[in-house]
Amino acid sequence: LRAKGVSETCPLCRAPLPPGPEKLWELGYRVWTKIERTVNPNQFASWPPLSASQQREMDGAIVMLQEAADQGHPGAAAQLGIIYHRGHGVAVDYPRSVAAFKVGAEGGYADCQYLVGI
Repeated sequence: LRAKGVSETCPLCRAPLPPGPEKLWELGYRVWTKIERTVNPNQFASWPPLSASQQREMDGAIVMLQEAADQGHPGAAAQLGIIYHRGHGVAVDYPRSVAAFKVGAEGGYADCQYLVGI
């Protein structure tokens, strides 16, 4: 539709619609990947402290991923679980990690189902 000039706007007020869960996940994951490649070439190690600009970007990525997970995106929930489990830009938080993995598992994400034992 966009190729034909149709935009995603509110049918009543014509204001642009906010991004949906898929777009939020994509944007958040891109930021996370960019930072990970910069600070951690060995993807399974913990991250060193981030610079102020990297931390701001990571905070934004977490907000986008959380919004996508809240809207039911299992991939975003899985990514949040990884972020909290490994402490990528946040303090390690295992209860929050497990909660995120459970949301991903309930959404049918196979890796999350394996991690929570479903």
